[in-house]
Amino acid sequence: MRRTWGRRGRTPLIALSRRRRRRINASGWLCVAPDGSHTRLVFTTSRTGYRHYDFPELIDRVHERLGAPLVLVWDNHPSHRTAWLRHRLAQRTWLSVVHLPRYAPELNPVETMWSQVKTRIANRAFRSVEEVERALRSALFSVQRRPDVLSGFIRSVGLDPCPLESTT
Repeated sequence: MRRTWGRRGRTPLIALSRRRRRRINASGWLCVAPDGSHTRLVFTTSRTGYRHYDFPELIDRVHERLGAPLVLVWDNHPSHRTAWLRHRLAQRTWLSVVHLPRYAPELNPVETMWSQVKTRIANRAFRSVEEVERALRSALFSVQRRPDVLSGFIRSVGLDPCPLESTT
């Protein structure tokens, strides 16, 4: 819920059931070609959540989709820094990992993307987790089809989406 209406001076209350809430987790990757020629969004959704044990497989899938070496710029979430994960990722010769400083969402273009996607699906009453997932995927697909918007997410944190000069 982002915004709601109510009488002045009375905080609106929203009734929730006491049942365990089901949820959708999503992982998004903004991918920029080394010459900046194109930007892509790769994403996955999960109803069970992501743990550090899941990340090597997710990174392998992104690598397969892009067919190129990766430089992974990651926030400092505790699950991204476990010894087990560092050991697994060190075995991938095609991968370099760079960690952002702690508590710096303003440096992470993916956070800007999630903010826009959440705004698109906010303030709606969903009847089921399946409906939330459809809305989330629809919002992500619409962003995915807009390379100019994807480049805008990169620019929003002060980065250049065209970091290297073309040698062609």
